[in-house]
Amino acid sequence: MNHVILQFIYLENLLVEATGADALHVHVLEQSETTTSNVLTRKEITIGLCVRAIVSDCRILSWYCQIDKFSLYLPERPANGNGRSPEQTRYEAAWQRATTMQDELVVLLRRDEHTIHTDGVIELSVPSLLRGTTVLIDMPTVTPTASGG
Repeated sequence: MNHVILQFIYLENLLVEATGADALHVHVLEQSETTTSNVLTRKEITIGLCVRAIVSDCRILSWYCQIDKFSLYLPERPANGNGRSPEQTRYEAAWQRATTMQDELVVLLRRDEHTIHTDGVIELSVPSLLRGTTVLIDMPTVTPTASGG
């Protein structure tokens, strides 16, 4: 199936374009990439929130908000006093923030009478996602990438 993928920077513009779509898909997306050398293995993790829709003429509309991006070296650094590494704590906080934003966005979109699905992902064949923004929900502040080591 041939399709066109439109990535939006502003979620509000996607919502206007998605008028008439069967449903909006709102989900948390985790992407990871592992790089290995002779000595070290580095894992880069990105956690974000996505809104996607399929509209007429096989167009896929996409919006993406990056919540956090960080990297660590495997095996992870030794755990701190509470039994978790700093990377694990950051990972869990990013997932919590993303799911909270997802819940807030679902409530707002349903209030505007959109049909929402949170259990399906529309796969995109694009190498990277544009970072989007919106005034509908409280956006996270951009955090610098922290490397373990």
